[in-house]
Amino acid sequence: GSKNEARGSWSLVMGGYSNKADGVDSSALGGRFNEANGIDSTEAGGDTNRANGRTSSVSGGANNIADGTASSVTGGSRNYVDGTSASVSGGANNTARGTASSVSGGANNYASGTASS
Repeated sequence: GSKNEARGSWSLVMGGYSNKADGVDSSALGGRFNEANGIDSTEAGGDTNRANGRTSSVSGGANNIADGTASSVTGGSRNYVDGTSASVSGGANNTARGTASSVSGGANNYASGTASS
């Protein structure tokens, strides 16, 4: 890879272009312009994704953001998760804001209540 930065303590960047692992024990594992900013966060490829929450993950896609603690986005584009233990499993323009909420795909879906989907 090239132009990658592993700035967090015990962080790792493994290939790709212009990826950053700023969180403690975080990892950015390929793709381009991705960031793993949260403690113990993982960004595993794609383009312009952000894993900002503690133990959050983004597993690919483009322009996805995982802000919540233990939150995840597993692909798609322009998805946003900020609920604790919340997830979006793909699609486009989906948001999971409630604790343990989930969106399983599709487009323009919003889950805001606790354990809602």
